[in-house]
Amino acid sequence: MARPGRSAADVFTSREVAIAGDLTARNFALLADQNLAPGPSNDGLGKAGHRTYDSAGLAHAALIGALHLAGFELLVSARLAAAFACDYGASYGRLPSNLNAFVRGEMNPNKGLPWGEIPKDLTIDFEQDYWLHHLLRNRSEVYRRGIAIRGDCIIEIADHAFVLTTTLGLEKIKIFSPVSREGLPANPDYRIVGRGASAQIVPIHQEVDSLDFKIDPKSAGKMRRLEQEYISGRMDAVTLVRVNLSLAIRNAFDRVQDDRESKAAA
Repeated sequence: MARPGRSAADVFTSREVAIAGDLTARNFALLADQNLAPGPSNDGLGKAGHRTYDSAGLAHAALIGALHLAGFELLVSARLAAAFACDYGASYGRLPSNLNAFVRGEMNPNKGLPWGEIPKDLTIDFEQDYWLHHLLRNRSEVYRRGIAIRGDCIIEIADHAFVLTTTLGLEKIKIFSPVSREGLPANPDYRIVGRGASAQIVPIHQEVDSLDFKIDPKSAGKMRRLEQEYISGRMDAVTLVRVNLSLAIRNAFDRVQDDRESKAAA
């Protein structure tokens, strides 16, 4: 089945992407100059040559803004957000907004879709989280803004060095490890090396020679040591920064809709 055509509703300007991330225009321009802003969906082919973005760009900006709000330098925030956006995009197609939690389970007490039938007046592409948010916020009674919910993706950063992820409400469930039978309390993802403009984000898998642990026991042993280093770093951290990525994305969509409604009412 062919994907539906793009709607003006799910096309966003650079101004709206900055609003999504709660970033100033100056900071967004700095990120663009450094090639660290979210990637546009049209590569500068929009109206009057302006770049436009899709909902993945909003989610990416939301993570940059959340990390910056947590106290990380802007460029470090952007590099870490880019790593997450790239890896989640490759694996799942998008960063995790957890908006589906409002469709299933305890957040949706009624059977079926919370908005009823798919509205015929909308050209909807469910690969864009914008549309799920739009239907939940505008055509259902189940959406609740600004709250953390079970299933949200939580990023934890220990001592500005170890970056791990957990799932809200599922902390007692061990995370699979390819080299440890016991599983892990959090998923080790990245190491932040350095500060400021020179900071680098190093994925844990790049610290081993091979990911084929069955035929490379040396790499398997190194991965076990790395996992323990991350978990110990988290447990013994002097500072542990916690960022609710999913909530940050939902808040970003709300900020953009608030802005559009304000402009429409003016």
